[in-house]
Amino acid sequence: MVRFAKADWLDLGLQSLATDGPAALRIDMLCTAAGRTKGSFYHHFSGRDDFVATLLDHWQQKLTEAVISEIEQEADPVQKLIALNRITDDLDMGVETALRRWAGTEDSVAVAIAKVDKRRIDYVASLLMQAKNISVQKAVDLAVMNYAGLIGTQLMFTDISCERRKRIARIYVDMLDMLPDHAD
Repeated sequence: MVRFAKADWLDLGLQSLATDGPAALRIDMLCTAAGRTKGSFYHHFSGRDDFVATLLDHWQQKLTEAVISEIEQEADPVQKLIALNRITDDLDMGVETALRRWAGTEDSVAVAIAKVDKRRIDYVASLLMQAKNISVQKAVDLAVMNYAGLIGTQLMFTDISCERRKRIARIYVDMLDMLPDHAD
């Protein structure tokens, strides 16, 4: 049997969270889903609290820092913004939705989300300031507007198709196009 690595447990945790919510993050349920013993789980984590803390860090690395690193391969800030929209359009937002719902009942999750939200908004604002001749405040406000739209569509109970999200993102890009470019 192939060893179940720490990253495997964390990926399983994100998948379980997305499909079944935080109740699926019980150690016995994770072990059953993994087909592994509790000893295998405890080899990597001291308990559920350690697992949740590590899971939140894993989520931040995988769905924020890794995305930013990928986007940073582009040289032009406008291309970075386009790449960011493309990547977020293609992501399965189940984890994000489950985390935001969970944050209403668990403070550590709310703290992690606030940290990630700030990082994401600051990053988009920095790209907007590089691309457009706008103030810091306007860049932050536009970044919040864009991010709030993304989060809002995730939390709506009405189905928002990928095509519709792309149309909404296009409207946002059209609005940005009306702003003066940054003079180099």
